[in-house]
Amino acid sequence: MDQPIRLGVVGLGLIWQAVHLPNLRGLRDRYSVTHVCDLSPSLAAATADELPGTVARSTDWLAVCDDPDVDAIMFLTPGDHAPQVLGALRAGKHVLVEKPLCVTVREARDLERAAAASGRVLQVSYMKMYDPIIDQAREAVASIGARRIVRVTVLHPADAPQFEHVNLRRPDDADQATVDADSAYAFGRTGEALPGAPPALRRLYWNPLLGSVSHEMSLLRALGIALPTRFEAARAWPFRLDAPAGEPPCLHGSADLGDGSTLELSWAWLPDYPEYTEEIAIFGTQGRLRLEMPGPYLPAHRAVLHLERATGGIRSSTTYRAGHATGFVREVEAFADSVIDGAPVLSTAAGAAADLACLQQLVAAIAAGNGITIGTEAAA
Repeated sequence: MDQPIRLGVVGLGLIWQAVHLPNLRGLRDRYSVTHVCDLSPSLAAATADELPGTVARSTDWLAVCDDPDVDAIMFLTPGDHAPQVLGALRAGKHVLVEKPLCVTVREARDLERAAAASGRVLQVSYMKMYDPIIDQAREAVASIGARRIVRVTVLHPADAPQFEHVNLRRPDDADQATVDADSAYAFGRTGEALPGAPPALRRLYWNPLLGSVSHEMSLLRALGIALPTRFEAARAWPFRLDAPAGEPPCLHGSADLGDGSTLELSWAWLPDYPEYTEEIAIFGTQGRLRLEMPGPYLPAHRAVLHLERATGGIRSSTTYRAGHATGFVREVEAFADSVIDGAPVLSTAAGAAADLACLQQLVAAIAAGNGITIGTEAAA
């Protein structure tokens, strides 16, 4: 392509307003937004009017797929994205899609095959994989000897305080019937992912596992750590199988990583905690590292890597800080590189399938801790 990628955007909510819109303004040489779509007609119209050039607006994602002036589509909606992604690929569009890509391993594999058959790029929006510090962190993992413990800790506050700095538009004219239908479709797929699981476990899988913990799976893969095939033990609290849906519970899981090391995964819902905190600590025979990831909506926050090693009786301690380009910026730059130059995709549908399979095993272990046995699509 000699011209910027003509981009269609589906879903104009928080992630668009807080992150992608300001980032794309700095990438004008690579992208030109030509079509915006949202279930809110007023939000679609206001967004189109404020963008440079002539920008089409619609409330149906199929209109974006059918638009000849769109080369690539960015899907930023919640829910199961499999139908939209498949439709876009079949229409000949490149796709950058928010997580979760989909709910089932089957869908992820189908989409992987569809992308290959179409010759188009399909990239999952796992922005943490693209953080500028990840390459350094992956090298550090290889420098601390044989791994013994991998510890992942997430402290997750309520969502609203994390983006209170954003002047978020919240129109009330979206078609609620379509919203409800999309939600019902996504929840229906959880039954395929976890056959025989009661609704409480299916809700747990949908959120917070697919909504947040999936990022931790992708981050482990980015660091070169293979995901576990099962969890020896896991629990969720406060949590009851017969309780109605409420706030997300806290989670903990333990797994053998198959290389002489264990994974300890903790995700804590702390609605009044002052800020989002995410840390990966890895302990090896020759050193240890601690990777602190930034919160998702604060562009001034940077990842920090602390590395300690012992060589020849000499101890060393080094701290690395990421540069000013965030993971969100890097992932959109990488998408352009794949579309324009054919660069390989880092966050693939195959990787998303691995994440889904691992999270299904985590739910199965939580179920076992509650005295029941459930099936998982991945195991079947």
